[in-house]
Amino acid sequence: MGEEDAEKDFYVFERNKELQRLPVNYPYRSDHFTIVLVTEGNARLKLNLIDYLVEKHNLLIISPNDVRQFLSISSNCNYIGVGFTQDFLMHSGLHKKNIDAFDFFSSQAKPVVKLGENNTEILFQLFSILHRKSSLREEVFFRDEFIYHGFSALIFEIAFLFRKSNTVHLKITRKEDLVMRFMKLLPLHFKNERGLKFYADLMFITPKYLTQTIKQITGKTAGDFIDEMVIMEAKVLLNNFSKSIGQVAEELNFSDQFYFSKFFKKHTGTNPSDYRSSL
Repeated sequence: MGEEDAEKDFYVFERNKELQRLPVNYPYRSDHFTIVLVTEGNARLKLNLIDYLVEKHNLLIISPNDVRQFLSISSNCNYIGVGFTQDFLMHSGLHKKNIDAFDFFSSQAKPVVKLGENNTEILFQLFSILHRKSSLREEVFFRDEFIYHGFSALIFEIAFLFRKSNTVHLKITRKEDLVMRFMKLLPLHFKNERGLKFYADLMFITPKYLTQTIKQITGKTAGDFIDEMVIMEAKVLLNNFSKSIGQVAEELNFSDQFYFSKFFKKHTGTNPSDYRSSL
């Protein structure tokens, strides 16, 4: 979804024709904020280890550096979206006075927002205006001003709908909150800390209570999530062919390449070099 323009500070992407294959079928991350409006069909993706279904009249919101992998996209999936960097946000001026408008990028917010038909149409029109203006030649009068103001209108409309849906303020149980906190901590520390005690200590609970709670809520153990995060990051790093497998092993804090390869094959059924060759 828009990966072909990912080197730009701001871009608008759209798909309104039959999809023949997944745009990207391996885990990857981006340094862009990404917002996607699905107008037809559906897509399944894994975002930081959690599976999501994005359907017609849904908005998908992805923060920078979130690891994402598209699992399936229906052939009739149509969407329109924007990608933008922190630099673009700073130049737009929006962040200076209205940083709270970005609540929907909060780590506690759900990345999929359900919209009605009317709200989908409103957002689609705002996305479309941005698409047309960003396609203009750079020398066109007031092109950048059109883009910045159109972007601000889009962000405020999304913030309004997000606040209205009370997504951030949904009541959750204490156990659900613990799982969310664990999933927030895991991407920050997994390279150096893979023991349950470290995460339990950060949350002032016992390792036993942590693993029991995660198992009860998700059906997986905390150890399963830690291993999955390591494998997902390994795949992201292996996508970068400038890194040797030994460098990937070192970056993931394995004692040596052999141990890393053994770990990778245990969890994926293939060794790192064969995985890389399949890309």
